Amino acid sequence: MRRILLCLSHSIEEHDQLDLLSSLGYEVASIGGYIDPAHPHDPKRPPLSHVPLVPEVRDAVDALGTDDNFGAAQSRIPEAILEWLGPIGAIVFHHYLEPRLFRQWEHLREWRRAGGRVIWRTVGQSVEHNERTAQPYRDDGLEIVRYSPRERNIPGYAGGDALIRFYKDPREWHGWVGDIRAVVNVTQGLKQRDPWTNWKFWEDSTRGLPRVTMGPGSEEIAGLGQVSLPEMRTYLRRARCYLYTGTQPASYTLGLLEALMTGVPVVSIGPSHMRIFPYGPDLFEGHELSPFQADDPGSARERIEVLLHDRDYAAAVSGWQRECAIAEFGRDPVGRAWLAFLGDPDLAP
Repeated sequence: MRRILLCLSHSIEEHDQLDLLSSLGYEVASIGGYIDPAHPHDPKRPPLSHVPLVPEVRDAVDALGTDDNFGAAQSRIPEAILEWLGPIGAIVFHHYLEPRLFRQWEHLREWRRAGGRVIWRTVGQSVEHNERTAQPYRDDGLEIVRYSPRERNIPGYAGGDALIRFYKDPREWHGWVGDIRAVVNVTQGLKQRDPWTNWKFWEDSTRGLPRVTMGPGSEEIAGLGQVSLPEMRTYLRRARCYLYTGTQPASYTLGLLEALMTGVPVVSIGPSHMRIFPYGPDLFEGHELSPFQADDPGSARERIEVLLHDRDYAAAVSGWQRECAIAEFGRDPVGRAWLAFLGDPDLAP
C-alpha cells in the first residue's frame, strides 16, 4: 500500500486530509495533532477513530526526547519514518517551508532519489517570497499541489503539478433551514487580525443588524468565541445568511467552503479590499465562489437585508449555491483529483 506522511500546519486541514486520504485507500500518518487519530490534540475537529494509528510513526516521534517532539520530527523526518514510507511514499508539507522543508532538503535527498515524493500543498499562505524561494527546490524535484487557480498571479509563481481544491463532505455539511434571521461569520481573530481579516468591512456592513460572530477572539466583539463543531454547524444551518470577509493572503478559506456547502446564502467581500499585498486583488477568489459580491459595506448591507427579510429568496439561493459547491469542492471530485495525482493506493512499497 502506498504510504503518505502529512507534515501539516493547519489542524482542520490536517483532519480533513487524513480522513480523505485514508478513505481513498492510502496508509496515512500525520506528524501533528492527529498523530493518534483517535485522540487528537486540537478540539476544533473530532477524533478520527476509523483512521488507523501508525505505531512506527508515533514511536519514532516519541523517541526523539526533545522539548517539542512534533517540531523536531517535522523539521527533520526521523530515519525510522522514512523507512516506514518506503521507496514509493510521499511527504506532504504546508507553508512553514523554511524550517520544515527547505532546511532538510538534503537530508531527504537519498530517500527522494530512491523514489520518494516531496510535495508542497499550498493552503492560502503563499506570497512572493515563498514562491521565489521554492523555485530552485522545484527544479530539484519538489512537487507543488495548488489549492486555487488564482495563485498563478503571485509574482515569482513557481508553477504547479496539480490543482486540487479544499473539500467538504456534503453528507456532513448540509441541512440549511435559515430560521434565525441573522447574518453570521466564522473567523479566528476577526477583529484582532484586522486588516488581514477585513473586520472593519464586517463592522460597517452589519452594524445594527442581527449578527453572530464565531471563532477564537470573537467574544471581544460580542460574539460566541470558539464553539464546538456541532454548535457551529447548527448556527450555519439556522442563520439566514453569511458575510464572508476573506483572510489575506488566502484566495478563500475553509470557513467559506463550510458555509457554501451547508447552504447558508453567502455574500462575499469584493477583491478591491485585498490590498495588503499589491497583487492581493488578483489573488482573491472568494467573490467568484459566492453567489453575491459586495464592493463596499453599503452594497453588502443591502444584499444582507434582502436575504434577512425574504426567506423564500434565500432558500432559492441556498439550493443553487450548494449544488455549485458540491460540484467544485465536494468529497468525490476532490478525492478523484488526489487519486490521479498520488497514484494507485494499492501499490506495495
